[in-house]
Amino acid sequence: MRKVNRLPKILISLDKKQEERLFIKFLNHPEFPQHRQLILRLFPNLSEMLESHKNEKGVIKKFITQYYLKHKDAITSAIRESRKELEPASKAIKALGEAMDYNWQKGVNYMAKPTILPFSPFNKNTFYFSIFDRIKGTGKRNVLTTAIHEISHFIFFDFLKKIERGEKISLSSDAKYYAKETLTTAIFNEEPLRGVLKIDNYRGNPEIRDIYVTTQNGSEKTFIEYTRNQYLKNKKSGNDFKKFLTEYVQTISEMSDEFFQKRKIWNQWGNKLFKNQSEFAQYQKPIVINSGLESN
Repeated sequence: MRKVNRLPKILISLDKKQEERLFIKFLNHPEFPQHRQLILRLFPNLSEMLESHKNEKGVIKKFITQYYLKHKDAITSAIRESRKELEPASKAIKALGEAMDYNWQKGVNYMAKPTILPFSPFNKNTFYFSIFDRIKGTGKRNVLTTAIHEISHFIFFDFLKKIERGEKISLSSDAKYYAKETLTTAIFNEEPLRGVLKIDNYRGNPEIRDIYVTTQNGSEKTFIEYTRNQYLKNKKSGNDFKKFLTEYVQTISEMSDEFFQKRKIWNQWGNKLFKNQSEFAQYQKPIVINSGLESN
């Protein structure tokens, strides 16, 4: 087993100013247009306030201030529970480092910030974990799983930056999105992460579950299954994660147009896609893999 050096810490802090900026960003995000509908559906009061006032920034600030005051006890409880759930984080971070053959530089830590948004954005070494379900009493998202999921993205982008520079290739934003989400889902279903996180069939984001590929030998499988197979094959061959990811990036760089079309469909329909047979069938249409990693 490889030696993992210094492990980073996960530090929790509440940041209502940043919460305001997140709402503004995702109400108007060009790559996630479906998020506006989702936010306004879950927060009807905000929708009404925005309809009657033109100052979006001022409305959002007022809404968040009122929401935090109204749900003060529930938010405090959610943050307290989250801190408790993150206590075994070092063991999970170590497992992630082993899964991705990654060593952290000295001084690297991660900031975890709760958000009332129903999803978990990230930026640099900061990720946001949703406490919306806890506040509403409709369920609990495992904060540790969310944390390791988001940190895996940080590692992915760190590797990717070096691979793109070294191999002189560049992934499109759509390819990066599908790659990071699919890769995380694949490694979460393998040891050591599966055991440490107590995972049984981690499915990942809904957007990636119905992406299919056809390999050179004519085999059709989900993109998650394909990625998982290639990851395991690389590991069995004794190669490190960077070698796998380099070949993986080279392969999917040729699939940018197909990923663009998939993302276009998803952004138009979101979760409603599953109820539209013709569009869903188009979304499930396999992407043909013609080169790169072995395809069996």
